[in-house]
Formats: sequence, structure tokens, C-alpha cells
Amino acid sequence: MGNINGGYVALIVVGIVFLGLQFWWISMTIKDEKNEKVLLNQNQTDEIKKKLEKLFSK
Repeated sequence: MGNINGGYVALIVVGIVFLGLQFWWISMTIKDEKNEKVLLNQNQTDEIKKKLEKLFSK
């Protein structure tokens, strides 16, 4: 244990960061699925698209 290569330490750190990001990403995905009221229906999307096209066509 006294002779630990620096590469092993870097690999362990990268693994810990990777696992942390995976858990964060999964929790955010689950949170977004529960918050469905944020999603727009097709009519609202079409209205926003028309407004933006009108705005940028000027």
C-alpha cells in the first residue's frame, strides 16, 4: 500500500467523478419526468414558432 502509482490515483478520482455525475444526471432525469407541467403541447409550440418567425423575418 506504500507504493501507489499516480496513475491509479488519477483513475480512482476520474471514476468517483464519473459516478457522481451519473447519479446527478439520473436524479435530474427522474425529477424532470415528475415535472411534466413544464412541457409544452403542440399548439403552444406552433404559436411560439410563428411568433419567432415573425420577429426574425423583420
